[in-house]
Amino acid sequence: MKLRKMLLFMLVSTLIVASLGLHSVTVVQAAGSLEYREHDNLVNILQDGDGENRVFRFATKNKLTAANTTLRLYINAIEANPNDYVVDYDNNTITLAKAPYSGAEIHIKYGIIPGFEWEEGQSGTPSIGIALSGGDGSARTFSVPVSYTLSSAKNVSLYINGSKVSSSRFTFNAKTKTVTLSEKQQAPYTGSSIYFYIPKASITGAPTSPGGATENPAASGPPTAAPTSETATGGPSPAAPTPRPATGSPSPTSLSPGSTPNGTARPTPVPGTAASPTPTSAVPTMPSPGVPVPTPAKTEEPLPNVPTGAGYPGTIEMVTGNIMTVYFPATAASPDSYSYLMVKNASGQVVRQIKIEAGGVFSFSLAKLGLPTGGYYSYLKTVNQSGGLSASVPQFITINHEPKHIQVYIEGVKQVYEQPPVNAKGNVLVPLRSIFESLGATVKWNSSTQTVTATRGGRTVVLTIGSKTAYINGVAVTLSAAPQLINGSTMVPVRFVSEAFGGEVEWKGETGSVIVFQNKPSIPTSAESENPPAGAEKTTEPEKTIESESASSPTILKNISKGITAPSDIVFVIDVTGSMGEVIDYIKETVKSFVDSVPAGSNFSVVAYRDINYYEYGYPDMKDFDFTRDKDKLKGYLNKLVAYGGGDDEESGLEAIHTAAYILSELGSANDKRIIFVTDAAVHESRPMSDYTIKATTDMLKENNIIVDAIAPKSGYVHKQINQLVQSNPGGVLYDIKNASVMLLNE
Repeated sequence: MKLRKMLLFMLVSTLIVASLGLHSVTVVQAAGSLEYREHDNLVNILQDGDGENRVFRFATKNKLTAANTTLRLYINAIEANPNDYVVDYDNNTITLAKAPYSGAEIHIKYGIIPGFEWEEGQSGTPSIGIALSGGDGSARTFSVPVSYTLSSAKNVSLYINGSKVSSSRFTFNAKTKTVTLSEKQQAPYTGSSIYFYIPKASITGAPTSPGGATENPAASGPPTAAPTSETATGGPSPAAPTPRPATGSPSPTSLSPGSTPNGTARPTPVPGTAASPTPTSAVPTMPSPGVPVPTPAKTEEPLPNVPTGAGYPGTIEMVTGNIMTVYFPATAASPDSYSYLMVKNASGQVVRQIKIEAGGVFSFSLAKLGLPTGGYYSYLKTVNQSGGLSASVPQFITINHEPKHIQVYIEGVKQVYEQPPVNAKGNVLVPLRSIFESLGATVKWNSSTQTVTATRGGRTVVLTIGSKTAYINGVAVTLSAAPQLINGSTMVPVRFVSEAFGGEVEWKGETGSVIVFQNKPSIPTSAESENPPAGAEKTTEPEKTIESESASSPTILKNISKGITAPSDIVFVIDVTGSMGEVIDYIKETVKSFVDSVPAGSNFSVVAYRDINYYEYGYPDMKDFDFTRDKDKLKGYLNKLVAYGGGDDEESGLEAIHTAAYILSELGSANDKRIIFVTDAAVHESRPMSDYTIKATTDMLKENNIIVDAIAPKSGYVHKQINQLVQSNPGGVLYDIKNASVMLLNE
C-alpha cells in the first residue's frame, strides 16, 4: 500500500465494469500502469485490491506471450502461488482464484528478453531502455530495435551484465540503429544481458510498434497456471486453491496423513489456514484484512548507509600474497545487518562466507581457508534480513600449495598447458600459442624462419626464436628474454603478453602465479545474480557452495554424533534467513563426517525455514526433503540451501520443528527420533505470527520422545527459548553458534 501511495501520482487508472455472466466480476485496468526495470525483470504496478475484484488488467508496450515470458504475480511483495491465478496474454488480464483484500498492493514481474523496452531514470536522466540481443563471445555489433524516431545520438549509454561500458569503448549509429564495441571492450559472452539507454530528449514522435520479440523462451520464473476454466471474458472462475493444514499444538501422530517418503511433498504447518494438508511448496494463503505483512526490500537494493562498489567502507589487502588483511571500520556497520568476507571461485560459486564484525582488523593466511590450489575472487558484503545488499569491489587472489609449479590465470580461469610455464634465470616464460589463443589471437609458426606471427583484430605480433626483438604492427619491442623452444612450445616472457594485446599481467611470486586480465576482475556480488565471469559456465542457481570436507579440529556435529548411540532418524531444522550464511556453510562442510560417525541404519532429512511472512519465488518460506541414508544425497540437500530473506528479528522456527516432528512420525520407523536445530534468531510464539508456543512445542517433543540438539546463541532471549526445547527430553545439548565458523575448521 505504501508503494502504491508513493507511485500514485504516476498512475492514471480507469475502471471498466463488465458483466461476466453468473459470476460477475469487475475488470480493473490501470491504463497508465507504472512499469520499471528491476535487475533483469520488468515490474508492472497494477490496481490495488478492493476485496471484490479478481480480474486485473495490465498495460505494457511490450508484446507478451506465454512463449516469450512468464508473468509472476506479487501481492504485498509476496509472490503468489502460480496455481492461484490464470494469465490471459491475449487480453492482458490476470484472474485470481480469490479477490485480494482491500488495499492490497499488486504487481507483476516478467523477465526481460531482447527487444523489450521500458522507461527509466538512468543517472537522473529520463531514458528509454532497450534490451539488445545476447552476446555469443565474439559479436561486437548489435542492433538497437528502438521503436522511436531518434533526433540525436548523444548521451546514450550501454550496460553489459549490470556494468556500465565506458563511452570510449563503443559507438552508436543513430541512422542504422546499431551499437559497436571497440577492441578495448571484451565481446559479451553467451548469455550476457545487454541494455542500451537513449535519453527521452533524443526521441521524437510516438513508438512505431510495440516492443518485444514473441517466441523467445522465458528466462525464469514459475510456469504459468493453465486455465482450469473459462477466462475473464466469462464463465466459471478458476477453482479455489487447496488449503494448507491448520496449526496449533497437536502431536505429529494426530496430524492428518500426508504423502509417503517417495519424493512427494509433505504438509507444512502454517498459522491461520484450513485443515487439509497440501505440499510444502505452496505459498502461504492470503492474509486476512488488517493483518500487517512485512514487505521485504527489493533484492540487491543497496543499504542506505553503506555505499556499494568503490565507496564500500571496508577493504581487503594482500600483505605478502599469502596473508589477507581485512579492514572493516565501525562506519561499515548497518542496523539489523550482517557482514561477511566472501570468497568465490572462477565459476561464481561461494566457497567461503565468513562473518566479520565492524570496527575490527584481522589477518590470516590464505592457507587457513582450507581451499585447493586455484584462483578466487574475494570481497566484503553487508546484507540485511530483507535482502538489501552492499558489497566492495571484488579482487582476484590465487592459492597455490605448490608455488614451485607456476600457475597461469587468464580472466580468472586457470589455464592447463601441455608445456608448463618455467622460470628461466628470473624470467617467467609461458607458452605463447596457448596464451595468445586464449586471448582470441590466431597464431602461425614458420619453421624456415623460426618466427611466430600472432594476429587479433588490427594488431600483428612477430617474434623470432633466440631474438630479444619482437615487432608489434611493425614497431620493434625489446623483450626481457629471448623466446625459446621448450619441448616444441614457443616460450616467451610473461610481461610481453601485456605489451602484445593490451592484457594486464601480474606476477605473484609468493603463490607462483601469473595473472592476466584484459578487463578489470569482475564477478557478481549479488545473491541473485546469474551472470558468471567471462569464460565460466552460466548457472541458474544463486550463490552455490562447492563441496569440500575439512578433516581438522573436532566439530560441533562430531560432538553431537557422540551422543547418538543407536540408529536414529535425524532431521536438520535449519534457519536459512540472510544472517545464516556462514553457519550453513559450516554445516555443509562437516555433515559428511557426522553421517559417518552415527550408527548404521540412521536416516537423515532437512527442513529449511525462514519467516512465515517472507516469500519470493525460488526462496520458499519452508522446505523439507525426503529421508535418505546416502551422505552425498544429504550433502546435496544442504547445497541447495541459500541464506536469504527474513522479515523481522523472530523467525518461524516452531513451525519448522512441528514439520520435522510430522515427517518423523510419517516415516514410521522404529529408530530413535532426533532434531538438530540450527538458528541464530528467536522464534515467533504468539498470534498472528504463530499459533504455536514454546510450552506446546516442548510438550509435543516430550510426548513423541524427540531429542533436540541445538546450535544457537548461548545468551539472551534466543538462548532462553531454544534451551527450553533442548531440555524437553534428556540427551539434548545446546552448542554455541559462535563456534560454527568455517575459519575454525583449519586451525
